[in-house]
Amino acid sequence: MPGKPQKSRFLFRALLAGIPYVFLLCLAWGYFGAHVRELNTGEEVTVIGVSGCAEGGAPMSGQIPYCSGEWRFDDGRTGRGSIEGDKVTEGDKIFAGDGFVYRSRSSLIWTLSVTGLFGVVLLGMAIGLGVLYRLDLIRRRRKK
Repeated sequence: MPGKPQKSRFLFRALLAGIPYVFLLCLAWGYFGAHVRELNTGEEVTVIGVSGCAEGGAPMSGQIPYCSGEWRFDDGRTGRGSIEGDKVTEGDKIFAGDGFVYRSRSSLIWTLSVTGLFGVVLLGMAIGLGVLYRLDLIRRRRKK
């Protein structure tokens, strides 16, 4: 059966090429799952105290300005931690939950949207490169 080894070779290559995609899918699932959980469980809370703020460096330095603060949930619980972004003062509203805090809900949505768009572009590029590779392979076989 001359066609069988070529078919099994193709299946092996497809499986080998698919492993990175499965890995990336698992990473994306975990990343987006955690942030979607934060969107679902977080709530708008009021800052009740700010203990200090640190200025960020130059825009490309990677140092994000933050303030250390404390906030109160609607049920009376309090939380504390670093609030990234612009300076915060007592009485400001932030978006927080158990184990996370954001300057606002929209900043979390923006982060998810940009990351998702970047992932879709990378996936499209990978699929496009795979199609181009297959077309080039077909063209080379026809020349022989």
